[in-house]
Amino acid sequence: MLKHTWIFIMSFVCAIILSFLCSSSVAYENLKIAVYFRYQEVHSTPANMERFAGQWANVEKQVKVDKVYLETTRNNQLATESDVTTLKKFFANRGIKVSAGLGLTVNEGNGFQSFCYSNKEQRDRVREMAEFTAKHFDEIILDDFYFTNCKCDLCIAAKGDKSWTQFRTEQMDEVSKSLIIDPARKVNPNVKIIIKYPNWYESFQGLGYDLAVQPKLFDAIYTGTETRNAESGQRLQSYQSYLQTQYFNNIKPGGNQGGWIDGGGDARYAEQFWNTFFAKVPEITLFNSQQIMGGLGGMGGGGMFGMGGRGGGAGQAAQDPNATLAKLMEPIPQPDGTTYTPNMVARTAGYSAELLDKFLGKLGKPIGVATYKPCNSVGEEYLPNYLGMIGIPIDLVPEFPDNASTILLTAASRYDKDLVANTKKFVQNGGRVIATTGLMEALGDKGFQDIAEIEVTGHRVIAKSFGGGFGGFGGGFARGGRGGTGSQAPALEPDMNILMPQMRHFENDTWNSILFNTAASGYPMVIGTERSTIYGKGSFYALAIPDDFADLYRLPQSVLNQIRSLLGRDIFVSLDAPDHISLFVYDNKTFIVQNFKSQPVSARVSVTGSTRLRNLLTEEAITGGQGFGGGMGGGFGGGRGGRSGNAGGSVSFDVSIPGHSFRVFQAE
Repeated sequence: MLKHTWIFIMSFVCAIILSFLCSSSVAYENLKIAVYFRYQEVHSTPANMERFAGQWANVEKQVKVDKVYLETTRNNQLATESDVTTLKKFFANRGIKVSAGLGLTVNEGNGFQSFCYSNKEQRDRVREMAEFTAKHFDEIILDDFYFTNCKCDLCIAAKGDKSWTQFRTEQMDEVSKSLIIDPARKVNPNVKIIIKYPNWYESFQGLGYDLAVQPKLFDAIYTGTETRNAESGQRLQSYQSYLQTQYFNNIKPGGNQGGWIDGGGDARYAEQFWNTFFAKVPEITLFNSQQIMGGLGGMGGGGMFGMGGRGGGAGQAAQDPNATLAKLMEPIPQPDGTTYTPNMVARTAGYSAELLDKFLGKLGKPIGVATYKPCNSVGEEYLPNYLGMIGIPIDLVPEFPDNASTILLTAASRYDKDLVANTKKFVQNGGRVIATTGLMEALGDKGFQDIAEIEVTGHRVIAKSFGGGFGGFGGGFARGGRGGTGSQAPALEPDMNILMPQMRHFENDTWNSILFNTAASGYPMVIGTERSTIYGKGSFYALAIPDDFADLYRLPQSVLNQIRSLLGRDIFVSLDAPDHISLFVYDNKTFIVQNFKSQPVSARVSVTGSTRLRNLLTEEAITGGQGFGGGMGGGFGGGRGGRSGNAGGSVSFDVSIPGHSFRVFQAE
């Protein structure tokens, strides 16, 4: 009896150890990776399990997968119990967590046709799908078809005199509880339900996504961080993969479970992956299982490292041994001593995960210029992402950030009915506010006249050149030069012809801080100064934004530096760099500099209160005035100690970053 008991105990212990080894073998230390299987794959794969097992074995050689989401429905079709149980068993046997997805669309090929949530039969169908899924899974994520675009007669009648935005947000709040959450929990009280939001966050409320209510209803939220093509009609700038994730972190603190990436070519795919995790979420989902099994360079966007586009041909990163993705296609050592040559998109995720896992745990909490965007607001769409692309670290927040030292207000901020009163109080008590011309024009005579009588006239003028001003932020007058650093005279280029809003103010009450010239006249780009107190103990600025936000990228580098200095005065690190170089900053004096261009870029990093930087990928350290090796083998020139790049005395270092690459540092 004792012998059998001992055998049983040892068998149990071995099983526990084996289970631990299986689960731990697929985990990265500081991040988790999930793969999303659409209904199409969930329904078709069980009939071809032998073939699929071979494909999945190759995936696992290139990326470590912690979880899969198995979608039970899409296009009004529902998986069978056999589909679900077969795949659940397959992945469970490999130590991979299995969760579910709901793709709640009637016909995605017909303009992403949604369910009609005014129709009883369709409501019953959605409830049935939620109940079926909760029966088989303890975690469910709603794919980003969870909106309504129906304008049938039933919906028109139900809407009545309400706006479509009000009707749809109220309807989807009710649907969330009545058709998804309550039915699912009745079937499975332990189920966790996640709402995944798309990348088009400026349009959410118009289709029923309610950021003010739904994050409180669901157990967690998820961020659509797909930023595949910055020049498309959606205007999704690369920085948005980070910024939207951080915004959702602020909307539901501790409840943003992860980000979701999809396509874009190898470099763009990797950048989506990096920028999502730069916002410090625990998980990322790769959409979808078929896509990650595609060949490297097979997702469009120019192939291998193939963004092409801005200032450099495709392939630049591949030719530079210091580039972050330079070793992407090197053979991967396997447990049996052999090597495997990567051949799938999955390797872009796996390689990136291995790289990020070295330093993510060393980064603090993301910080930046507090930029106020109330939930369900719209105005100057996606402007904060453009600012992020010119090197200004942005922290997008859903509530008025009265604990910040500097606040950026855009046209979206006007959705707060108490905005003007809160702003006056904030400035009078010693805060700094920068308001965009878009906001001031939208507020009109109900704006900030009590703080400063600055008017956005409604007229537009064509800017030919830009420069400093009385009480400005450094930098000289320039015609478009973008090379070199702010201490160098920029090269002359043809007139820029940028359409700018015209502002009027009372001279000697407020001052021009950055100027621009038309063909025969001059106008302010920034009004306001810190030469004297503007209102109470604080200061207020008006910032003119080009009508086309992308024209920010055309500004001379010296002018970009002035805008960075205006907005980022209170941040310990600043950039002197061209456009498309971004700065990610954390509260423990760590930071990341990223180059979204295809060609290498030289930049200058100025750090306040520190005399040394440590490369968190190589652990190499330098003090001001010494040379620095880059994060992947080279990249820093001589540091220039003592240069005043920002307030309080700073030490500067010259940084060279290959195309589509980043560097990560600890200031010491």
